[in-house]
Amino acid sequence: MLTQDDLKAKLEKEIPNFYHALITDTSNGCGQSFDVVVVSDVFVGKNKLSRCRIVNKALAEEVAQIHAFGCKCYTTNEWNEILGN
Repeated sequence: MLTQDDLKAKLEKEIPNFYHALITDTSNGCGQSFDVVVVSDVFVGKNKLSRCRIVNKALAEEVAQIHAFGCKCYTTNEWNEILGN
């Protein structure tokens, strides 16, 4: 069973310029459905689809094991704007 920590560790390892990730198990702890927010400056200048492809490639093995996966990707500047910093 995959955990939030498993996904975060893989993202930290595979995503260049990794800054932060929020990972939510939306399957009530079953490890079959996750929503992920990834913050990295590797996303600068890339559209939403390209950003998600980077995350999907990094987590390809993990995504193949689960039922549902959603991701949102932000640069550090975009993330700071969301947080109001």
